[in-house]
Amino acid sequence: MKFDYEFFLEWTSTALVIIGAVLTAYNIYPANLMVQFVGNVGWFAVGYMWRKWSLMVIQAIISVIYVTGLISKGYIL
Repeated sequence: MKFDYEFFLEWTSTALVIIGAVLTAYNIYPANLMVQFVGNVGWFAVGYMWRKWSLMVIQAIISVIYVTGLISKGYIL
């Protein structure tokens, strides 16, 4: 059986976005943004594999929002 990287990336990214939402619900900051950022980067890669511009654009925009928030609070850079 061949390992399907696309399937693995899709569901791992989904799990990370859900975990990030749970962290947000419990106000666990900045871990929530970091986990969701990794999930969004994964979904961006899936969108690239599927050649879905709408998926890539939304994930890129959300990722920029997360990084901007982390920079403004001094957690990165």
